[in-house]
Amino acid sequence: MTHPTPDHEQQPRIPGRRYCEVTRYRTETTTINGISATEEVPYTTWEPVPPRDWDGMVIRGVTAGAVGVTLLATTSTAAAIGGLLDKTVPAPVAYAAAVVFTVPWLACQGVEYVLRREPDRARKARIAGWVLLIISMATVVAYGVDKGEPIAGAAGAAVDLMSKGMWVLVLSLHAVPLSRGVANWLRQRKEKLTAEAVVAADIRRQDQFEAYMRAVFPNYETVQAITTVAEQPALQSGTPVQTVVSGQAPSASVSGHASVPAPVPAAAPTPQPAPIAQPTAPATAAAPVPVSAPSVPPVPPATTQGDEQQAPADTPVPPTPPTDPTTGTARPPLRAVGAPTKSDTIRAALAANSSISDAALIQRVNEVHGEDSKNLDTVPRTRRRIEDKLKKKAS
Repeated sequence: MTHPTPDHEQQPRIPGRRYCEVTRYRTETTTINGISATEEVPYTTWEPVPPRDWDGMVIRGVTAGAVGVTLLATTSTAAAIGGLLDKTVPAPVAYAAAVVFTVPWLACQGVEYVLRREPDRARKARIAGWVLLIISMATVVAYGVDKGEPIAGAAGAAVDLMSKGMWVLVLSLHAVPLSRGVANWLRQRKEKLTAEAVVAADIRRQDQFEAYMRAVFPNYETVQAITTVAEQPALQSGTPVQTVVSGQAPSASVSGHASVPAPVPAAAPTPQPAPIAQPTAPATAAAPVPVSAPSVPPVPPATTQGDEQQAPADTPVPPTPPTDPTTGTARPPLRAVGAPTKSDTIRAALAANSSISDAALIQRVNEVHGEDSKNLDTVPRTRRRIEDKLKKKAS
């Protein structure tokens, strides 16, 4: 059986220092016939005790004294003011209302403590606290005068003043003045954190509202396409924007003003290719060598800078579908003012054939409103909603 040397040895004591006896535990291993067993064995030792924190003890004592004086002052003020208000309202209500004369200035004192590192912001709470304290003291003096004891009333009012004074002393122990540079750094740090919290909360509310709009309104994507195409270029460049509506000519619009139809530039005349002169053979040549004229491709109509090529007058020009300025993908065409919506088209198709399949219904919507990949999801969902409403009306 073996006992290892203890891993803890008594340290020599330093004269003048305080020690206390504590119980510790160490591990001992016993081995018999090659089998070991370990256990924790308690032992006693002496450890140095840190010196007393007299500053902390004084701060805790002053704070406890301020709390005690505040409780006594609140009771005394509530009794005095309650006796004064007892003449006009029932006693329970009068004494409950009397507490209101003490709680406000205590709340201002708490706000002043929280803002102790920002004197400019704490000034309002300090001024309000003194004003509310004076009102409370004046009410206690009025109660003494009403009872014919003005001196007793003044003494009762002094209790609140002493309570306020003790809290001012406690606050002075914690309110460490900061230099201009440190105060400016602290203020900027708080501003950054506050701004991040405000932006995060606002984005969360906007995302929730957008999700609600997508779930409730089936045509939200169409409305979003209209507002994005019409407003986003104006916000980015600040220049007049031409908005094309299906079936209408482009119109120039300026932010904040009504849209004015823009004049359509006339097509420039197509110049005819100049005839190519045939080279003539010299007089001394024995026989003329025929030269074939090179083939000249047709010249496209000339356009001026900033104008688009115009198609023939008898050929209708299909409207160009709007594109997303960020991704460059085509957006669904815009619906003309007064034109039927997708919901109207679906209702008409269901009225004509209530057993129409979803695929045929989607094809019908694509024929009327143009190809859109979102129709695969929105058309069946709108159909279910319309059929549910019809069933409810029928029932």
